[in-house]
Amino acid sequence: MSIPVSRPHLMLGTRPLVGDTVLRSRAHQWVWRLQSAGLLAFTFMSFFPAWSHVQEYLFLSLVVMGCAVAYGQQRPLLTPSALNLPIALWLGWILLSVPFALDPAYSFGEWRKVVVKVLWFYWALLVLRNTEYKDMEGKVLTAVALGSLGLCCYALFDFVSRGGILSDRPVRARAPLSDYNWLSSYMVMAVPLLAAGMVRMPRLPWIVLYAGTAVLALTAQALSFTRAGWLALLSQGLACGLYFKRVALMLGIFAGALITVTLLLVIDVGPFHQDTRDLWTVRARAAVWSLMLQEIGEHPLVGIGYGTETFMARFGDRPETIKTKGSHNFFLMTAMGSGIPALAFLLWIFATGIRECLRAAHAHVNDPDTAALWVGLALMLVGVAVRNLFDAMFMGSLACLFWILLATGLSRIPPRQVSS
Repeated sequence: MSIPVSRPHLMLGTRPLVGDTVLRSRAHQWVWRLQSAGLLAFTFMSFFPAWSHVQEYLFLSLVVMGCAVAYGQQRPLLTPSALNLPIALWLGWILLSVPFALDPAYSFGEWRKVVVKVLWFYWALLVLRNTEYKDMEGKVLTAVALGSLGLCCYALFDFVSRGGILSDRPVRARAPLSDYNWLSSYMVMAVPLLAAGMVRMPRLPWIVLYAGTAVLALTAQALSFTRAGWLALLSQGLACGLYFKRVALMLGIFAGALITVTLLLVIDVGPFHQDTRDLWTVRARAAVWSLMLQEIGEHPLVGIGYGTETFMARFGDRPETIKTKGSHNFFLMTAMGSGIPALAFLLWIFATGIRECLRAAHAHVNDPDTAALWVGLALMLVGVAVRNLFDAMFMGSLACLFWILLATGLSRIPPRQVSS
């Protein structure tokens, strides 16, 4: 007499469980695909500030969905990162300074906006470390190229249609529903990544796309007539030459910049670019920076309130702010608003991001395709830092793009290496 063998996987009562497991697995797979597609779409959309509200609503939906699936799969929601500590200290100190602000309610509202922007970084890290797609970083670079291309085409067409000329800057190229400062900041972020894309692309059509977009980006930067933008690009070029130890490149960039400045400021070039040569904006910025430094000296620990509007609330009646409205320096604005410790933590974030990217690039020096991404991201950080020395451009969709790109760089670094 044979003894029946139990086969649990064929029992009627267990079939729904097997089916549920398969369906759940497929649903999770599609959720991560949706998250990856959303990351690429947001990278593209970040180049168009007019879409920022739609972008925010979709982003919060994807965050909730991604966190729920990651929790259900027992995946870590917060992965180790070299930026975890400086980001936590930066946000914490700003919150600590809120009760001492001129307008605590306003500063708390600005702090909440910063928290949401930082959430982009952690969500992007979550998606990039759980996506099933290969070379997701390359896809992010492609989204940057397409977004830059669309923005440049808009800016150049708008410049021509409004009667822009090359001899001076009564009309300046601008980003949609914003201004030339936004366009300049986008180009500072895009140019080094477009250069990295040219190195990474194996096929000529893609190289042409990246190279052509880079040319358009430099043209848009030029037609924005923004000196701070060119200083940021100059700093990126010098940093690139310093990293690769190319003295000839550094000397060439420095000589070109010196010749250009000499032509604009010393040689009599007649009616051309009189407004560009007029340094009243430099003097005006120096005046408002002096006011901010004085306020930082009086309130060095907790400042007088975080947020761009705090400056005008404090100094709106001063003669120095008649023409120059605003702080025109994100780093001084942070120190004046939340104290010197907040500035130190912010600089720590930038320094750590640059260090981690360059360390990873050096570790992959024999793999130029991979190293190019990290070098491009490090140069992006340098450019953003220099650009924000002259304007407070660390906000809105620019900040979203910044945090996505920073996460793209750190996502490829193994957690144990990042946390070491």
